[in-house]
Amino acid sequence: MAGLGWEDWTAAGVRTDHLPNEWGWKITRPSGRGFADDTVDYASAFRNHRDIPIEEAPGTLLRRRKQPWHRAAPHASGSSYLPFVTDIPFALWVFSLTPNDDEERSGRTWSQRMLLKAPAWWALGPQGQTAAALLERTARLTWDEILILRRAYDKAWPADHNDPAWYEAQEVAATSDRTPLRNALIKHTETALARTAQKHGKRFRDFSEEQKSLCFAASALAIEDLSPSLAHRLLEPLRLALGDVHTYTVPSWSVTL
Repeated sequence: MAGLGWEDWTAAGVRTDHLPNEWGWKITRPSGRGFADDTVDYASAFRNHRDIPIEEAPGTLLRRRKQPWHRAAPHASGSSYLPFVTDIPFALWVFSLTPNDDEERSGRTWSQRMLLKAPAWWALGPQGQTAAALLERTARLTWDEILILRRAYDKAWPADHNDPAWYEAQEVAATSDRTPLRNALIKHTETALARTAQKHGKRFRDFSEEQKSLCFAASALAIEDLSPSLAHRLLEPLRLALGDVHTYTVPSWSVTL
């Protein structure tokens, strides 16, 4: 079967032999509703064993001869691709595309079938629980803590100290197919920091020291299981400012089903 490679199916109580050959991931709000203009209540469809028709336009069902993964509504991906949304928190689902028995020359209509709810941290990598904790901590930063992060970067990485850890992490991610995950965690972190700064009536500039402190940590969590010593170096600015990221509280939305 396909997958991201770090899912703990047994802990989630899922028998993988019960999954169809073709399945994918979908990200929704924690309530189970879609984001933005996707108003479907996926949680309700799951509870009621109700398939969700795929529309080409409002009120017009999509017809295709092959599985229309590209039209499976926003925030969905195939099973081996990392699903992504900038909104935190979120819920993660496993779903499949099912053909309807209405074949015409142009094809048949298709529906989405919600198969199960998965732990949301799976969408954040092997260290997904720690990554979720980092994002939650970033969302709660005070302005004083942001300034502490700024100073911590200069302390951990002084101007006369050239440590290539950032570029080494890029290489490790590239050679292990972790680049999409690394980029996703960095984007999540940048978005969380931007929203926190906005909440304080502030803005941060790109490549600011506080941004780098957090993004170095995000990069570390993408490859920590592959190179713990490299991750330790990348986590140093955050550790100096806010302590060990592994001790942060894991948010319930990332682990509950």
